[in-house]
Amino acid sequence: MRRAVIKEFERLGEVLSNYNAVFAFRLKNLCVKAEEVSLLPVEVLVEGELQKLENCTTISKKDEYSFMIFPIYDEDMPSLAQGLMRVHPEFKQKIESMTVEGVDINGHLEDTEVRYLLVTMPDVDDDRYDVLKDGVKLCYEECKAQMDAANMKADAKFATLTVGDSDEDLERLKEGREKLTEQWNGQRDKVYEDKLQEIEDAHNKWLSEKAEREQKREEEKAARGESVVSQMKMTPNDEEMTN
Repeated sequence: MRRAVIKEFERLGEVLSNYNAVFAFRLKNLCVKAEEVSLLPVEVLVEGELQKLENCTTISKKDEYSFMIFPIYDEDMPSLAQGLMRVHPEFKQKIESMTVEGVDINGHLEDTEVRYLLVTMPDVDDDRYDVLKDGVKLCYEECKAQMDAANMKADAKFATLTVGDSDEDLERLKEGREKLTEQWNGQRDKVYEDKLQEIEDAHNKWLSEKAEREQKREEEKAARGESVVSQMKMTPNDEEMTN
């Protein structure tokens, strides 16, 4: 194949790859679990200047659904909370503290209380379940439309660039196009299906926990009722006392 055809083919691969990357990034910001990339857009106002979150904090995961974010300077805690709120108002925030072993100015070991921001992903309840699924579907449809448009544009260019090419070269281009389409459409669809499954699993988790809470309340209610009945039986009424 001619150089111009190969360059156009490589350009198309890069475009489709970029669309997939943006799509995956957008889905990770529709948070179900604690995704590190969801924190990338967060900026914190420090001494009048906006700083990237990673430049003014230390971040670690507490579990699948929560981050522990330690400001380098405790005085930045309010700005940290506000920065997170601006980007992800749905995240639950709570200031907690932990004891760490440090060294004082004289080199002696000492225990220090360190505050951090516990950031927890919200439950996927019925309302959020619908919002997340709608958001994921919208992102998918936008990505698909962008990729379809890129493919159509590239195919139009290929048609111009391959005028007069041999049947062998045309067949090679056709096979390459099919593989490229299969690769990036497949990648996009896998990201989409994986996210839908993640949402489904989180929603089922919420439903299960909700059912457990309701069952526990019913059991406690029944236990209180049995206790009242038992006390009534144990307490003699006035007629019994007279007899």
